[in-house]
Amino acid sequence: MRRVCVVVLCLLMGLLTVACGSDGGDGGPTEAVVTDYAELSEWISGGEEMVLIDVRTKADFAAGHLQNAINVDLADIKGSDGALLAGGKALTDAVSDKDSTLVLYCFGYGNDADFAKLAIDLGYSSVFRYAGGTQDWVEENGDYLVIEYEGFKAWHDAKFPFDDGSHYLIDDLPEAWYTGEDTAHPGGHIPGALNLPAELFADGEGNPVDQGTALTSLVPDKEATLVIYCGNPACGKSLMGVKAAVKLGYRHVYRYQGGWQEWQDEGNALKPGLDP
Repeated sequence: MRRVCVVVLCLLMGLLTVACGSDGGDGGPTEAVVTDYAELSEWISGGEEMVLIDVRTKADFAAGHLQNAINVDLADIKGSDGALLAGGKALTDAVSDKDSTLVLYCFGYGNDADFAKLAIDLGYSSVFRYAGGTQDWVEENGDYLVIEYEGFKAWHDAKFPFDDGSHYLIDDLPEAWYTGEDTAHPGGHIPGALNLPAELFADGEGNPVDQGTALTSLVPDKEATLVIYCGNPACGKSLMGVKAAVKLGYRHVYRYQGGWQEWQDEGNALKPGLDP
């Protein structure tokens, strides 16, 4: 009997075990396989070919998701009676190749398991569940999440001017870009952001530089929420920054990868000068 491994992402508390389900009579899988943080993070860092799917709502996805995940809401493929909606079109449109490896997750409340069953019914041959989901990813392991514009704007509106000592917005671009003095980066920075160039606390691989003193001096509370951004999704400095922050022990780290460019494109003003 052929062994089949399936991975789906969700958010459960505690440690997870990995198991492989046996194939069905037609050679396809009958159940998903559960993976854990250590294995999934290794797959991600190693560049394994997979489609990481966040099965939560669009709003939940925007508020923070795993790097490179796409969003397919369970409610878009599952009706109130548990049956497929529109033949599973929301999933098949997002991932047309049914031989793709799917890795599904949610908050950790089991929606990934429901999604996995439907994906298998649709004929996807390699489905995995990260049953611990974002809760396990962040609360248990202290890793970072990516925040989309809608989630970032809601957080910015709620916490600006970031003077409570618990929420920090960090621009990790060079100072001349932060101030707007560099003509390649006119306008300045997102209001409320502090400037800490990535190179002062992180190397190109996201490892702390000089024990991360520049960041820990700026943000002494490891339980504070950090949102780090740079220029745009192609800018790697924010990725360097969030990786270093995680390695330094910060527990609530977010990468706003749309950065300065998306903030401006969405019609928001930048602030010039050295003051946040």
